[in-house]
Amino acid sequence: MTDRELLNRVLELFKLCDSNSALLNNLLKNEFLHPSFEQRSILNQVDFEFILTDKAKKNEGLVEYYLDSPDGCPYRAEVIFDGKWYLKSFLFLCQGCFGNYEECNVCGGSGWGVL
Repeated sequence: MTDRELLNRVLELFKLCDSNSALLNNLLKNEFLHPSFEQRSILNQVDFEFILTDKAKKNEGLVEYYLDSPDGCPYRAEVIFDGKWYLKSFLFLCQGCFGNYEECNVCGGSGWGVL
């Protein structure tokens, strides 16, 4: 499976699941999540449909995908190769700093998600 195929399968699960816990259980059951994946981001997820807007290949084993939810909220999905492709993170753009403040108390300066 390629990085893009994995992302497409993950996004299909988002659409099919009727709750955050069901989504997390399906992601775990299908072994789509990397061990470093922060599970609370899925449990606090509010959007379940996404439009792919951009892709940035960080290196051979790490790809970032940028997505928008129907209300226009930007998200970033990181896909990592570790023997096979896994979802490493799935986070929304920080509403505290919008990625423009390294000492943000909401996202810790990453620009994505919450601490």
